[in-house]
Amino acid sequence: MSFIYHLVPKMMDGNILFPLSKLKVISPDTFNREIKKYDDHPKRKELPQRILKKINCPQEDVIHFSPIHPRLMFNGLKSVFPEWNYSSSFYEIPIERIRGLPTVYFDMNRTGTYVFGEDESEEMFDLITPENYRILTTLPKETLEFYEGWKARGERGAPAMGRIPHVMVKGPVSIEGCKIIDWKL
Repeated sequence: MSFIYHLVPKMMDGNILFPLSKLKVISPDTFNREIKKYDDHPKRKELPQRILKKINCPQEDVIHFSPIHPRLMFNGLKSVFPEWNYSSSFYEIPIERIRGLPTVYFDMNRTGTYVFGEDESEEMFDLITPENYRILTTLPKETLEFYEGWKARGERGAPAMGRIPHVMVKGPVSIEGCKIIDWKL
C-alpha cells in the first residue's frame, strides 16, 4: 500500500485535515495560526493565492502532503546537521483517501529551473490518482543540496520539506484511523 504524509498539527481538533480556505470559515482561530507560517518570506505570503492551473484553484484550497516517508527527511537532515534530534509526528495516510479528489503532484526538481516564489512551469505538475501515484523511496539529491546550503549559511537546521515534491489535494482529507509516526523511529 502507498501512503502520503502530513505533519500532525500542534493543535489538531477532529479527524479531518482541511485546506486553509475551509479553515478560514469553520475555524478562524486555527486559520490565523496556520496562515502565519507564510509570513517567513515575502514571496511565501503570496503562495495561498497562487493558482494551480491543473486543478484550477488557489493553493489555499489544497492540502500539501509529502510523498516520502518522514524518516527519510529526518535521516537527511541528520546527515547534514548531526546534532539534529527534534521529534515530529506525521500522519501516514493511505493514498486511497484521495480517491475522487482533484490532486496534483508538484515536482520542483523536474525541470531544473525552479525558483522559489516565481511562477512554476506546468511541466512540474502532474494530475495523480491512487492508481498512478508512486511513493518516493529516496530523498532527492536536490533536498540534500538544499539542506547543505542552509548549513553553509550557518543555520542549525533547514525546512524538512525543502526541494521535496508535494502532493496537493483539493478538499478535506480524513485522517480517521491513520497511523501516527515519529520521523525519528
